[in-house]
Amino acid sequence: MFIFRSKRILFRIIFPFTLLFGLTTILSWLCSAYFITRYIDQNLETQMKQVASILTKSGYVLNPVVLGKLKEAINIEIVLFDLKGKIFLSTFNLQLSTIEKHIKDFRSIEPSASSVEKDTELTGIRYKTLISPISLPGHGPSFLSLWTPIHEADHLKGRIIIGIGIITFLGIIAMTVAGFIIARTITAPVEELVKFTTTVSEGDFSQKANIDSRDEIGSLARSFNLMVDRLKAFEKKLVESEKMATAGQMIAGLTHEIRNPLTSIRMLGQVLQNRLKDQPETHGMLGSMVTEIDRLDRIIQQMVARINPGELQRKLSDLNRQIDDVIKVAGEGLTAQKIAIEQNLFKGLPEVFIDEEKIKQVVWNLILNAKEAMPKGGIIMVSTAIINNGSIEILVDDSGPSITSEDTEQLFQPFFTTKPEGMGLGLSMSRKIIEQHGGTLTLKARAEGGMRARIILHMQGQSPVIARA
Repeated sequence: MFIFRSKRILFRIIFPFTLLFGLTTILSWLCSAYFITRYIDQNLETQMKQVASILTKSGYVLNPVVLGKLKEAINIEIVLFDLKGKIFLSTFNLQLSTIEKHIKDFRSIEPSASSVEKDTELTGIRYKTLISPISLPGHGPSFLSLWTPIHEADHLKGRIIIGIGIITFLGIIAMTVAGFIIARTITAPVEELVKFTTTVSEGDFSQKANIDSRDEIGSLARSFNLMVDRLKAFEKKLVESEKMATAGQMIAGLTHEIRNPLTSIRMLGQVLQNRLKDQPETHGMLGSMVTEIDRLDRIIQQMVARINPGELQRKLSDLNRQIDDVIKVAGEGLTAQKIAIEQNLFKGLPEVFIDEEKIKQVVWNLILNAKEAMPKGGIIMVSTAIINNGSIEILVDDSGPSITSEDTEQLFQPFFTTKPEGMGLGLSMSRKIIEQHGGTLTLKARAEGGMRARIILHMQGQSPVIARA
């Protein structure tokens, strides 16, 4: 069906132009044949009239030798006859009676009339005949008739008409072939687009419309490719959203089931604490139990917050100060694991509208990932700068192992983790927070080893945008 449709489009393009060209060419051929035929006939008539005029004015009209040579020179027969139709001179190699039978129709011509042209057939040969009145000495009023065979003229007209017809036919074929080639340059990209859109409609977004032309079809193909790229990104976000929604439902259910008994246990622990104040050892153990229950409750709250970060609470903030706060909190734990954290914060950094707690959470997650990638120690460098286009750049570099570019995107997938104890939500939630700020978050392997997380905050309208490295 697709092939039929594509060919139908092709024929719809070719057929009208070929038909129009064919009709125009055939009409031109017919007009040319008519005018050429008329020109040959008029030229022949003019030639015969000139010969008749010359003979009439000359003194050789009764000289059979001169007339014989004239016949050989211009292939024309000459007949002289009187008003009664009696022939007294002829260049025909025929019996006079045979010719007289055909000139009976000429006797009705008035001697004072001008020349008369007629088509006559004699002994199976067609002639164009010109009859001119003439006055001859010794014969009185008579007629001079010139007989020109027209088979050569007919043959010439036929060859010209056939030649023009062949040229017309070849022109129609050439036009059809040229139209087919031109139409294919249009329909072939359209067919490619149809195949491409059919593949996309079946859910395969891995294909591309390979059309490199710079015309409207090429622009349409590029628009289709852009649309597919956006559909792929939308599908990816939709899958992530579905995963996060599923995780949210699971965690919400688990939270409800866990926090209720935890609350009861905490309350019982506090009651026992009050009752056993006189037993310091037991009282201290119960206090530790209540503290651990509170810590477990905070962990549950953090998990819920990661799944559903909520609305941003933006305000004008000093980004360097927020990053410095995170580094101070993380410093002690990093030092214990032989990890040095360094900072190179640009002093002239302008303030931006951000959610301070959410941005701190993102930086904390990046530092935590860098720490977990270096179990034997290493260096973490956090830096800020202003780049060429006036944007703010935040870099979190580590000296741990590198990851290929194909694997870095997987790290942002919900529940994807390379750590046995991890949930695979840190980076995915960090990216979601950054996207709420209007940007993206990416990881990239460093040439000297380790990984780099790059954040770029555009200052347009004081709205932070995180861009890909």
